[in-house]
Amino acid sequence: MTKYRVAIASTSEGVIYPGHFAHAMAFYVYDFDGDSGSFAFVEERGNPLGSVPDVDVEGGRGHVVEGVPLRGPDKYEWLRSNVLSDADVVIAADACQTSYMVFTGKGVRLIFTDAGIPVEDLVAYIEMKSKEFKEIIERYFEEEESS
Repeated sequence: MTKYRVAIASTSEGVIYPGHFAHAMAFYVYDFDGDSGSFAFVEERGNPLGSVPDVDVEGGRGHVVEGVPLRGPDKYEWLRSNVLSDADVVIAADACQTSYMVFTGKGVRLIFTDAGIPVEDLVAYIEMKSKEFKEIIERYFEEEESS
């Protein structure tokens, strides 16, 4: 049985967040069963980084708020460890090179989609294309294992 934990970067209204996934207000978390092609909703997770300024863009250095690093690789390490520690796949509209490298370096597959799509519509579409989705994910993990 092949299962993957999928986190989808979202707004509080349940649509794909239009910016960098680290600043999404929430993550809709699902378990994807690769054998049946179905998604099972697990939970909606709030993202503490969703309500703070993006100091990567604003140029701050060494910013930490309540123990949360707000800049550079430490920020993405914190997000991975504290919010998305169980995610095998993150689906989002955008990411920076640093976040991409941190997450993929930890074996997480990032998949990009258009912003503004309702999460439930995206999940329904992926379920219709579940065979292709599973192949994309498995190909990625096979490449990781062979490197």
